[in-house]
Order: sequence, then structure tokens, then C-alpha cells
Amino acid sequence: MIDKLSKKYRWEYTQWYPPIYTIVKILLYISLVLFPLYAILIIEYMNFRGSLALALEWRSRFPTQAFFGMLIVTSIFTVLLLLSKKAVIAGGILGLIAALMGYINYVKVAVNGDNFFPRDIAMAGSAGYLTSFVNIRVPMFFWIGIIVMIIWLVTWGLFNIEIPINWKVRIPIAVVFVVVSVIFLSSHPRAERFLNRFNMSFFDAALQSSNYEANGFVGAFTINLLSMNIERPEGYSRDTIMALLEGSPHIAATEDYFDVIVVLSEGFFDVRILPGVEFSENPLPNFDAIIARPNAYSGLVYTTALNGGTIRPEFDILTGLTTDFLPSGSIPYEFLRRPMATYVSHYRDAGYRTIALHPFTERFYMRHIAYPLMGFDQFLGYESLYQRFPFEYNQNFVTDISFFTAMEHYLDEALVDDVPIFMFAITMQNHQPFPVMAPEDIRIHVTSDLLDETVLNTVTTYTHGLADADTMLGMLVDYIDNRERPTIMLFFGDHLPNLGGHLAAFTQTGLIPQGTMNTPEARSIMYSTPFIIYSNRELTPIIPSTDNHISTYYLLSIMAYQTGFHRTPYMNLLLDYFRQIPFHNVRLNLPETDISQSLTRTKRLITYDRLIGREYSVLQ
Repeated sequence: MIDKLSKKYRWEYTQWYPPIYTIVKILLYISLVLFPLYAILIIEYMNFRGSLALALEWRSRFPTQAFFGMLIVTSIFTVLLLLSKKAVIAGGILGLIAALMGYINYVKVAVNGDNFFPRDIAMAGSAGYLTSFVNIRVPMFFWIGIIVMIIWLVTWGLFNIEIPINWKVRIPIAVVFVVVSVIFLSSHPRAERFLNRFNMSFFDAALQSSNYEANGFVGAFTINLLSMNIERPEGYSRDTIMALLEGSPHIAATEDYFDVIVVLSEGFFDVRILPGVEFSENPLPNFDAIIARPNAYSGLVYTTALNGGTIRPEFDILTGLTTDFLPSGSIPYEFLRRPMATYVSHYRDAGYRTIALHPFTERFYMRHIAYPLMGFDQFLGYESLYQRFPFEYNQNFVTDISFFTAMEHYLDEALVDDVPIFMFAITMQNHQPFPVMAPEDIRIHVTSDLLDETVLNTVTTYTHGLADADTMLGMLVDYIDNRERPTIMLFFGDHLPNLGGHLAAFTQTGLIPQGTMNTPEARSIMYSTPFIIYSNRELTPIIPSTDNHISTYYLLSIMAYQTGFHRTPYMNLLLDYFRQIPFHNVRLNLPETDISQSLTRTKRLITYDRLIGREYSVLQ
């Protein structure tokens, strides 16, 4: 339509105002150079949380990284111009990409603390589910910037700004440029040298918060795009793996088999630690009572997820591996293409019935493909459960209390069949968003002079879900106490809940002071959640009863030790590390030591070995 309008009025422009028309057209051609810079400004404005001052400060502090972003975006715009000829088409495509990436990145950071990664595009099929994110308030100047961009593009169209080069020349140039770039950057060493010229590195992808802060969105996204494969660790070989496991023998079972229940409680977190927030009644009475019992071990588990990303701690818990060294934003299950040795498979091979329950779609996070490869005999998602059990709902999610009926059913079924069971259950009630509750539904009144009204309402809604999770926890422990079979349970939160965008509840109360989010002190709060190990039998002690600080990948090895279950060499190696360094992951920003470097190398090698490599750690 713009092209038709430009043809209709072009004669009038040239006849009525030829000098002005010429000057305007020259300026519009000059503006072709400025448009990529404007697109970058929009992206980085959103990358720095809607702060133009922070975006401009980044450009002055990291000029080479800013130049890299300009080079990348300008190259993309140039290729689009060569392919389409018309500036309005090339600019429209680039502008749409910039607006979408800036918007998605802003919303994703606000919701779960993670930036927009290349592999997030693979989650497009779950867009309907992810629309709960759109309740985040977007900065007004973003929309003003989009309006300015649209006016800019329309003006290009009206004045027919285009590249005056024949397509026989333009298209081959564009194709050659793209092909050469792909070939050049597909080589890891060449790409690394290229990044180094701009003070950037593949190592920047290890910690995404600093990656996006130092390199900007364009630079960080490019690094992540070039890091989408798992690189073979230096020194990986059969001899290297054997040397790691040399002092860790296989140990046979020493006790009767315990039934094992692992419960991932969505967003479970002790909200009472927020300073200046008061509750009309205790939302966690069962939790408090259980951790004080004999045969209960509790503390904090350090995860690799924040406000979202359940799949990461889930993977770590079930495998004893870590997502620290997988491509940023990746779904770890996408790398599972063969049966894999996990804690689940160890229990299955010992004669256990292994079952996973989740009151949400089975296809999300590719669980329906991964779980059988990890050793689960059966995976029952919402599609398989909702017709069999009288579920109740809260904000369209199955409540924790009603979900317990499904857990109880399959645990009882294993008793009847006289078979030991390993059950992994994922709850959903306390998943974001946390909309305002009707006054008549509020049972626990939450007050605070530090929280604004919106965040206070969020905390109130979350607290009611937390109280329901606590009720379910009490029901589960009572059920375990009444079982004749020896039973052990692990109950843990997967990540901090999203209590307001950009950790609002935590910063407004001062639990995490503004400007400190990259400090080890802040990150120890951001990446820790409560856990409980509980049993109806006396357990072999390996950790104190309370105040434990543990990484995810240790927990099931600890439970195997406590129950006398057989332990593989890798499980024993983890226990050796646990005694020396109880918690560590790359997101905590902890000072490096000799033992942390040794643990990091071991985790990298074993994770690669079991996901991609020759599985030497399994075959020894």
C-alpha cells in the first residue's frame, strides 16, 4: 500500500517542491546508516530494564562490545537491503526483530531472571502457556520508540527509498556474504578469535547476567547462538574418566530397599524471611514441625534456576549431573537421544517401579521423550491423570492438596503389588502468575510498609499457595509415617517464586539490596530454596539435621547413602566432593578454590560423557 501511495504522490512531490523533495530524499538515504543504530538502541534500552541512562552508560563503559553489536546489526540490515532492495521492507524486518527481541528479553528477565536465549525459540509451541508473562508492565518509552520507528519506515516507503542495484548483482553479494559468515563462524576456534577482538569470549556464557550486562543483548545473544552445541571438554578420554573414578568403588546395598518419594514443589520458598513482612498466621506450620522431628534433615538446596526454569534443578536432581555446562537457555532433555544412566535408572535396574507424576502437559520441556530414556517406567501427565482423579483447581492449576490423591494412589498400588517404588512428583499450584485475590478468599493477611500495593497483593496470593503446599507436605509425611514399608522422602523447592518483576519483593524489603545482585551474598539468596529429607525409619547420618547447604546434584546420592542403597562409583565420587565442598554452581559467583576447580572439571567431564560422549563413567 505504501508503494502505491508513493507512486501516486511522487509526481506531485517532484513538481511542487523539487528542492525540498531532493533534500528530504538525501536525508532519508543518510538515515539508512542510522536505522541499525536506532534498532540497537531499542534492544539495549530493554536489555537494561527500560533505562536509557544505563544503556548509554554501557556504551561508554564497553565501547568494543557496543561496536560489535553495531557491526552485527548493520550487517543484518545490509543483507536485508541487498535481498529486498526496498528500505521499508529491510527496515520493517529488522525493526520487527528488534522490537520482538527487546520486548521478549525484558519480559523474560522480569518474570524469571533469565535473558532471552536462542533456544527459547524452540519453546514457541508453548506460547499459549507462556502468555501468563504478559502481565509485566512494559516501559512507556518502548512504545514511543516503536511509533517513531513506524513513522520512519512509512516515510521510506512514501519516498521509495531503495538500493539502485540490479538484483543479479545484489542477490549473489548477499548470498556470498551469508555463506562466508556461516562458514567462518561455524569453526569454534575462528569464532573465538573473532569474539576476542571485541573483548568477548565463549566463557562469558557461563554466567548470563554478566554476559548481558557487559556484552549487551546483541553481543550476548551472538555468543549464545555460537555456543549452542556442547563442546568436548579438554582432555576428555577413557583414561581421564577412569582416573576420576579410580578411588570410588561400587558399593552393594546394605539395607532393605526403601520406597523413595521425590517431590519438586513449584516455587516453594520460606516467604517469612522477607524483612518487614508480617502474616496473620504461620503459612508453614507443618514444615516447621517436620524439620524438628527425628529422621528429618533440612536446609537450603542451591539450584540453577530463578523465578522459573524448573527443568534445570529437575535435571540436576535426577541425574547427578549439572546444567552449568549446557548451552545457555537450553532444555537439557533435548540432548537425550539414548538411554542414560541416572538415579532413576539405578532404581529401575534394582527392581523398583519408577514413575513420574505431573499435573501439566506431558510434552512440556520434552519430558515425554526424556523420561523413558532416564529410566522411568511410566510418566503420567495431566492428560493421563485428570479423568482418573478428582482434581481441584486454583488459577487453572491443579491444587497441591488434590494432586496428593494421585500420589497416594500409585504409592498404595506399589504396596499391593509388593514392589519397591521410586516416585518423582512435580506440583503446579504455586506457579506464576499470582493474581489479586478476592477479599473473601483471603485466609492469611499479609502486611508490610515496605512493599507497594501490587507486590503486596502478589505476596498475599503466593502465601496462600504456599500454605496449601505446606498442608500437602503434612499429609504426605503423615502418610509416610503410617506406611509399613521403609520410605524416604525428598521435598524441595525448584526456584524462588516470581514475587513481582525484577525480584521486586526481595529488593523492596531490602533482603537483596538494589545493585548487589551479582554479589555472592545476594546470589546465595536468589538461588536457594528449602529442602527436607524425611523417613519413617532411622537413617544413617551423613549430614547434620538442620541448616545444611547442599547442591542439587548431591541429594539423591546422600539419600542412597542414608538408606543403604547400592552406590555406583560416580555416586561415591559425588559423596567425596560433598564432604569437601557441599555446594557450588557457576551462578553463585563464589571465589574459586582448588577443590571447586576440581569439582567443576569433574562435573563438566561426566556431564559430557553421559550426554554426548562414550559413557565411560557408566561402563567401567
